[in-house]
Amino acid sequence: MAERLPIAVASLLVDLKNWRLPQPQNGQREAQREIALRQGDKLFKLAEDIAKYGPNLAELPIVMPFGTRYIVLEGNRRLVALRALENPQWLAGAFPARSLTEMRSLSKRYLQNPIASIYCLVVKNREEAEHWIELRHGGEKQGAGTVKWGADERARFVSRASLPELHTQALDFLENRGDLTSEQRQKVPSASFRRLMLTPEVRKKLGVDLQEGKMTPLASEDKVAKALMYVVDDLASGKTKTEHIYNKDDRLEYANNLPKTITVTPSAKSVRTPPQAKTKPRVSKFRPPTPRDELIPVGCVLTITVPRLQQIAGELSSLSLASHSNAISVLFRVFVELSCDAYIADVGVGTTAGIDSYLSTKLQDTAGDLVARGQLSTQQARPVRIAAEKDKYLAASISVMNEYVHNQHIFPAAGDLRAGWDSLQPFFVALWSVHASLRKTLATKGRK
Repeated sequence: MAERLPIAVASLLVDLKNWRLPQPQNGQREAQREIALRQGDKLFKLAEDIAKYGPNLAELPIVMPFGTRYIVLEGNRRLVALRALENPQWLAGAFPARSLTEMRSLSKRYLQNPIASIYCLVVKNREEAEHWIELRHGGEKQGAGTVKWGADERARFVSRASLPELHTQALDFLENRGDLTSEQRQKVPSASFRRLMLTPEVRKKLGVDLQEGKMTPLASEDKVAKALMYVVDDLASGKTKTEHIYNKDDRLEYANNLPKTITVTPSAKSVRTPPQAKTKPRVSKFRPPTPRDELIPVGCVLTITVPRLQQIAGELSSLSLASHSNAISVLFRVFVELSCDAYIADVGVGTTAGIDSYLSTKLQDTAGDLVARGQLSTQQARPVRIAAEKDKYLAASISVMNEYVHNQHIFPAAGDLRAGWDSLQPFFVALWSVHASLRKTLATKGRK
């Protein structure tokens, strides 16, 4: 059964078989760049909307589990937009130059309050997602799918989503009170009434103010209604025609000639309140806490006994991901390999692994030994095995770590580095726990 869950953005993967792509892609970076290339400015507009309002809560991304992460089956454009907001550098060469400049500027503002996680609809597999994706993209399907608005529906939405013009509010006010019938309203020349209502001197005589686009009576409703009805009757009867009030001077004269018996004196209570400062709308109030700025979280305890690796872990616990992502990515790669080397050399892993082996082999064999000792569960070991696989471009994979060191066009993202550490943290905790225990045992024997 599908369920709605908040999932870290760093744990989401672009679907390499995404239907927006003409051919399946070989890796995450390639898939993201292909989507960016095909979307162009549309991707920037989506990123701009996400940065301003947050993720679209009306349409949740559909995802399925993949190891410790999730493949996005529906919502890949949104994920690519989030990736671009977090680190727009990878867009170079796959995005219009002007839009890339704007994306970089947008990213700086976005990173002041980044989105760490979003709600997703989690399904078991692709088959379970097919029905919902078909409803989203398969047309109306006789009403079962998304039925798009026509021009009339759109016009109604626009009119109801914002306040009507002042003259319309005044007529609504009179009709709702019962002073004006619908038949009488139809006889009122709206253009002339609008001109008068938009003239401040006329509004003052009628006891009407305009605050934040809303009509506000400045005296009792009875007095204001009496004054408004005088103008309505005057225009509906034809006594005052458009040419009589076409110019501003004519409307000022009209205001000055209104009978004193209907002009309104503002009541003492009708003190105008200053307009509230406009704020940018924020549709989405759900913003998880700001993610940590260090690779190794404060609560992670590693019993490291090797002096240099103690220093590296200390730097990875204190350096800022926001300003030192390149240094951290390289140090992370060093920490992974040297940790495996220390374990293999001191614990004596009875497998093919050795100091001169490939890092993928070291990872696989070290994790296997920890599982055999009961220090690491099969589930906890799975991210390690996935990271060690060839051509895997996940956040914690060896392929990506090697790219950080050797590829000048790869820019480490803070979210990817955090996700990489979080996936491998149980492995490091178990590794150094066994290593420290062995060191302690050897030290005890030595004293004896």
